[in-house]
Amino acid sequence: MIRFDFSGTTKEVIGVNGIAREDIDILAPLTKKAHESLMKARTEGNVLFYDLVEMPGVLEEVEAMASELSSSFTDVVHLGIGGSSLGPKAIFSALKGPFHNHTSSPRMFFLDNIDPEYMTSLFDMLSLKDTLFVVVSKSGATAETASQFMTALGFMRDMLGETYKNHLVFITDPNKGILRRLAGELNIRSLAIPPEVGGRFSVLTPVGLFPAALCGLDINALMSGAKKMRDRVTKGNVFENPAYLFSCVHFLGSKKGANISVLMPYSNALYDIADWYRQLWAESLGKRYSIDSKEVFTGQTPVKALGATDQHSQVQLYREGPFDKIINIMTVDRYRSDITIPDVLGDIDEFSYLASRRISELIKAEARATMASLIDAGRMTTHISLDTIDEETLGALFMFFEAATAFMGCLLKINPFDQPGVELGKHFTFSLMGRQGFSGLRKGIDSNLRTLPGMNIEI
Repeated sequence: MIRFDFSGTTKEVIGVNGIAREDIDILAPLTKKAHESLMKARTEGNVLFYDLVEMPGVLEEVEAMASELSSSFTDVVHLGIGGSSLGPKAIFSALKGPFHNHTSSPRMFFLDNIDPEYMTSLFDMLSLKDTLFVVVSKSGATAETASQFMTALGFMRDMLGETYKNHLVFITDPNKGILRRLAGELNIRSLAIPPEVGGRFSVLTPVGLFPAALCGLDINALMSGAKKMRDRVTKGNVFENPAYLFSCVHFLGSKKGANISVLMPYSNALYDIADWYRQLWAESLGKRYSIDSKEVFTGQTPVKALGATDQHSQVQLYREGPFDKIINIMTVDRYRSDITIPDVLGDIDEFSYLASRRISELIKAEARATMASLIDAGRMTTHISLDTIDEETLGALFMFFEAATAFMGCLLKINPFDQPGVELGKHFTFSLMGRQGFSGLRKGIDSNLRTLPGMNIEI
């Protein structure tokens, strides 16, 4: 179970910097229109993430392929970037533990950047005959993933010969794109990403499900949790819909200058969830134009933090800096393991209060203390509490944030499902790397990156 408490954003609790229940009531015409717009798009098949939990045959296909391959490889390398990597990485780190790769098999590596030193270190460590590469890209043409795939393919062909095909799985568009073509031509195993689902909403497709199944996780429970939450977050009544409430609080907060949304889990296992949330919230909501083509330059900046670690690095700013943030504290009621602090220094005042207490007690106290401190300073603070961390809870959490993001986009009157601001950077990269058809952009690159006299200073 997941609970969302926004009391710490209200005027009754934090004073003049907060919002009132009436503020949400006043939004009723806008929230009604936003809900109807989302449900219409869903009915027409243009917004599919709600209904991934009921896609026929997907779980069976993923489970069958994972069962076939999981015992054949000691290492799995996931090649992808952005939404193709952040979701599956969040599932892995939440449910398999931080030291899984040191103790268990198959080891899972997410090659989600093109840093040459990082890539070299990974390939130097791998035994290719024992490695499965999962290549994730809907188009197949993403420069980062393409370069990773080409690098892996070169090594595999040299060392494995024609058997390299058995070491590949493509997760891509079902009908088009270079990976789909190669899958057919070379007889390489593949799974499909529904065309209607963008990368940052794809965690509940084979993008996230297949790596999870390879690691032995219960993907049926993951989807069951998502389905239960889906039934909550499709309700039209805002006060019965936690995702809509999350969006309304952030929408009203932004009107009061809260242009930063912090997600701060008090759990190392959930830190990559905060990373996944950063992309979802930023790429979906950061838009120059509204749906009616007006310049709006809208969107909150998402920030990830980790409790209790960032109490000692960021909370000073959150409590005494600008009133420009909503801090979303995420806690866990039942940790999956615990430690009792031994009574070894009980005669020393500075230590005695900790003796025989549990570490879980301490981190829960830290979370409550941080929330109380922020609220005391009049800072907008929400609380998302999880019963525990398991597949069902994680599936629900993904659906909660995806629905909140989509609804927030409708409140802002922008399209939360595109990312036009990313495209020019991609095209500039193509030009710099000499891709055919993009050479004309070079002049714009040189103009934007020109160095003015006296501005290039040696340090």
